Amino acid sequence: MSRSAPQNVERLDAQQAYACWASTYDETPNPLLALEERSLGPMTNSFFAQDFVELGCGTGRWLRRLEATGLRSLTGVDISDAMLAEAEKKCLPSTSLIHSDCTAIPLHNRAADCILASFLLSYVQDLRKFAEEATRILRPGGTIIVSDLHPNTSSYGWRRTFSKAGSLFEIATFRYTLPELVNAMRAAGCTLEVMQEPCFGEEEAVIFRQNDMLDHFRNVGSLPVIYWALFSLGES
Repeated sequence: MSRSAPQNVERLDAQQAYACWASTYDETPNPLLALEERSLGPMTNSFFAQDFVELGCGTGRWLRRLEATGLRSLTGVDISDAMLAEAEKKCLPSTSLIHSDCTAIPLHNRAADCILASFLLSYVQDLRKFAEEATRILRPGGTIIVSDLHPNTSSYGWRRTFSKAGSLFEIATFRYTLPELVNAMRAAGCTLEVMQEPCFGEEEAVIFRQNDMLDHFRNVGSLPVIYWALFSLGES
């Protein structure tokens, strides 16, 4: 992330960006991901013996953590071949990895008890298509957990960026509001159970300090920087 980008920044779509970034994605501590893990981590032990699917699994950050929780099955889905190649190096052979768009997933109806979409929805153009496809593969009574950069961060001047080989790249994203997300999920048959909008804490300040970026930490103060929401699919 950055508060601003120079005029010569190269703008990439999500597939181009993650093809470029995949090999170094896990090398630099990310305070946004750290905050998400701190917020969602305690929940990951509650899906014992269930079928779990992560949409937009990237390099397997959550998959590796979930492998230790006693799931019946674990599947990661991502549209980026490069990110999946990194995940394959790190995940157990028992974890299935699928190359696919999250709005056209090659899984059977009602294949999952729980779905996680972590920092994915900013790259999804149509929230309703995502919601419809996610609920198609989810069993009635199942859970969908989504997290992302908070929509308000655009008003902070933040852009979705990364650096590689001395160049700065901006990733193209799609904007939506939290009410729009809730409405899309409701239209697909889901009920919002929990919505949290966390702010950075001292745990993340350590990462900013290590990267000489404490000004970013101070500038947002107590403002929300990510959100996460838990939805349940109605019984049928």
